[in-house]
Amino acid sequence: MGFTQKITSEKVPAAVKQAFAKKFPDANDPIFEMSNNYYKVIFNDEGVGTCVNYSPNGKWLQTETKILESDLPEDVTASVAEDFAGFKISEVTNVETPDKPLFYAMNMQKDKETFSAQFSPKGDILKKILLNK
Repeated sequence: MGFTQKITSEKVPAAVKQAFAKKFPDANDPIFEMSNNYYKVIFNDEGVGTCVNYSPNGKWLQTETKILESDLPEDVTASVAEDFAGFKISEVTNVETPDKPLFYAMNMQKDKETFSAQFSPKGDILKKILLNK
């Protein structure tokens, strides 16, 4: 588990702030956090909860954007229904990184069993972790 600490804008390296402003010029009221060896910026992008991570030198590492379950591609919804029948989905995000194509991440629970899973836009399971049973 990582340690995350909320920090003021003044403590964020200029390279991180510049990279963030360039990628998200319309973002308002960002919250900055330091987590392990990277900076996390949390903000609303057109009313949608978004979190973006940067290295200390301003290199973009990842963007997570909350989406509704109903916004998942049909192939992902079909895969969830087939591979996780009866599971209830909580907090769905789409995730983008420089070295991986877009994927969808979510937690799913049925009774006392909880999984964290990642899916490609075509519905392929990229990662599946049993969190508890």
